[in-house]
Amino acid sequence: MKEDINFESIAKHYKCAVAGKYRPLKPEEINSIPLGNNLVSRKIDGELWLAYIWKEGAILFTKGERFIREGQIIESLKGCLPDDVNSLIVAGELYLQKEFRERVGDVAKSISKKDFNNLSFSIFDLVKIEGKVLALNYEKRLEELKSIFKLSTNNLNVIETKEIIDKESIKEFYNKCVKQEKSEGIIVRTATEITYKIKPSISIDALVIGFTNKINESEKIRSILLGLKRTDDTIQLIGACGNLSNELREDLFKKLTSIECDSKFRHSSSDGNLYRFVKPKVILEVKCTEIQSEDSNANSIRRMVLEYKDNIWEPLSLNVCVSLIHPVILRERHDKLPDLSDVRISQLASFIDSNVLEEKIKTITLPKSKLIDRKVWTKEGKKGISIRKIITLQTFKSEIWDGWPEWIVFYSDYSSGRKVPLERKLKTARSLDEANAAAKKLIESNIKKGWIPLSN
Repeated sequence: MKEDINFESIAKHYKCAVAGKYRPLKPEEINSIPLGNNLVSRKIDGELWLAYIWKEGAILFTKGERFIREGQIIESLKGCLPDDVNSLIVAGELYLQKEFRERVGDVAKSISKKDFNNLSFSIFDLVKIEGKVLALNYEKRLEELKSIFKLSTNNLNVIETKEIIDKESIKEFYNKCVKQEKSEGIIVRTATEITYKIKPSISIDALVIGFTNKINESEKIRSILLGLKRTDDTIQLIGACGNLSNELREDLFKKLTSIECDSKFRHSSSDGNLYRFVKPKVILEVKCTEIQSEDSNANSIRRMVLEYKDNIWEPLSLNVCVSLIHPVILRERHDKLPDLSDVRISQLASFIDSNVLEEKIKTITLPKSKLIDRKVWTKEGKKGISIRKIITLQTFKSEIWDGWPEWIVFYSDYSSGRKVPLERKLKTARSLDEANAAAKKLIESNIKKGWIPLSN
């Protein structure tokens, strides 16, 4: 290997710049694909890996500084370069061939056992050729790939791709791959260089952990915080969903307000409202277009693991997790129980390493937050007293996880005369100046004439 290769940088860049920007599309949205010469292929349910091939050898690599240096794929890659090419890098899908549909979880199992000979590598893109400028057009890169890798083996091939112009034929191809052959989905690369990932929707049953209510319609749900049960009986947060029917918003509000409980963990929604935590009793069916284990920067997604004990939620540790893409809450599952069978985390086994799913959680000790500023105002009204409070905290937790805000501005509004007496908001900040600015804005928006400040 004569080149000095930064494998991690190449893997991350390709993931972010190319593979991470595939657009998810529902099957019923195929008509939105632009007209033109579309290159369509079956989506393989595997892991994105890259291969570096030079005259004397080959190596497979992926993000996280993971490598495969032995096995039948490596032997197939060796010596495949044409005489006029000294080295190249290709991208492909690493998967385990099965009689029926392959599953991404099988790849991690094979690698952990060093069982490389059962793996296959389907090449779909040309990333680099030494001394040559790559074509920007995918069709031309694909043609060059086919000219280099002329022969397919049992474990190495260039992805089979069809040129399809009309949308009806794309639908037929999707139905053949997904409905008949049970593939994960299809990939459509358009003439405009936009790549669509078309998959059937994914459905999971998840526990309701908390909720926020609508500001203008206080007796309706705005957003639901969701979780799944791990084998050690802890709960892994998997994200939130605010897409549900009006009927469900009303029904769930009545049900969830009756089972509210305390929590030592605080979590805010996208609009800054704090989630109100509930006992783990309600189960919802959630549909989404995709489940991802990495963010747009190719970093592993991490979410909090919680424990419910003695009627209170307690944070334990951050753990590798997923994001639900375009989630929709379909219905409440009255036929399901909040146990390891019905709301099990193994529902994510196709999207995340099973070893991660099953590992025992190690509780971390979180540093205590420091009170920086506290302001309180009161106001007497016909229906009783109202209290508004703004608190600024420094968390000291960003060192543990960079997704944790270092500064928090907490706003609470209590009115004894309202149907929902207490309303809360949380603003995050990256600096004290930014926190002070957020507090000032809250004061200007909410503290008007008639409010009396209390001395601290």
